[in-house]
Amino acid sequence: MSWNGCKVIDMDTHVYEKPERMYRDYMDPKYREPYDLLCQAIEKQLAEKKSYSLFGNRNALIEPFEAGRPLGVYDNFGMSGQRGSGKRIMKAEAKPAEVEPIRPEVSWDAKARVEDMDRAQIDINVIFPTHVSSYCAVRDVGFESALYRAFHGWVSDFCSQAPTRLKWTVVANMRDLPAAIAEIKHWAKDPNLVGIYWPPLSHDGRLLDSPHFYPIYELAQDLDLPLLVHPGTGRPPYVPGSRELNGYWFLIQSLLNPWAGMQAMGALIGGGIFDLFPKLKAAMIETSGGWVPVIVDRMDAHFLASPNHVPNLGHMPREVVKGGRYFHAIDTWERTVELCVQAMGDGIWLFSTDYPHKGTQWPNGVQQITNLTGLSDSAKKKILGENALNLCPRLRA
Repeated sequence: MSWNGCKVIDMDTHVYEKPERMYRDYMDPKYREPYDLLCQAIEKQLAEKKSYSLFGNRNALIEPFEAGRPLGVYDNFGMSGQRGSGKRIMKAEAKPAEVEPIRPEVSWDAKARVEDMDRAQIDINVIFPTHVSSYCAVRDVGFESALYRAFHGWVSDFCSQAPTRLKWTVVANMRDLPAAIAEIKHWAKDPNLVGIYWPPLSHDGRLLDSPHFYPIYELAQDLDLPLLVHPGTGRPPYVPGSRELNGYWFLIQSLLNPWAGMQAMGALIGGGIFDLFPKLKAAMIETSGGWVPVIVDRMDAHFLASPNHVPNLGHMPREVVKGGRYFHAIDTWERTVELCVQAMGDGIWLFSTDYPHKGTQWPNGVQQITNLTGLSDSAKKKILGENALNLCPRLRA
């Protein structure tokens, strides 16, 4: 399965979680009543033949969000379709072509998922949920934590069905740090847990430099669990520009995740988090990579011009990025991959496909990297797996 002796690790894969189906056996009895009410609302949504949605959609149950407006017209009265209604295409091809759909059961059937991994020549999936981090929008923070606990119980059991192939990430409650710390400590014993799913900002707008989050950073470095910063598109916690783009899906899909990555990277580096926590590792996931060299250039310039505005930062931002504790996922279809490696070296980049979401390049992601003639075999190995092993030591087990 490995490529030229290198284990291939996909650092950004997902399950489409279905709380009414997946959480029932794991839900805290104390929160059974709101959970049952949520399940009833989901059943009603499906009975009305509306698209399944809790967030990020004009018909969402928990927090509606308009994300289906077309550019260049005054009004279309919701007739353009919802987000995610586009085709799945191979984006890196000279003539992008529509490709086969991915079986929905890969989100709950470990055997089906591993079959897809084998076909794509991928050894390990690191699994993130699709919408779980948006539970921060529920008003009862205790129920929020209960939903996280239920998902963790389910995904831990799911990964245990293929423990050498499936790994997972624990979602921390940014609104209740004591609960988050207890949850991380509880699951740290699970050998298939490899990192902490960390949004690029909190629901109340705190950025990642905030001293409020220091207890999580201290725990993460003590447990050698990396922060895996992963935004959501058009759903809570809302990243920069979510409201300002006025529901235009083309702009939302093109710009929001990179903007979120820029903000989160800048807050961690400029906030001196890598200086204050000298063993902490972190990665940006699903924010694309082509912008990184430009933004690092800008951060270097402003660090030199006004160091008093980043009092905790003791190094040039470029030095932090190349220092062995910051990592960054690239989309396999990006045409700037070779330029990114040339500008920032080959030691930070992570292979990621976003499987099984519609943007994934499955089953061609590995080939999209190995076909890049401007990369050495050594660089390809680092991108495909070796960098992930340095970021997530538990993947070596």
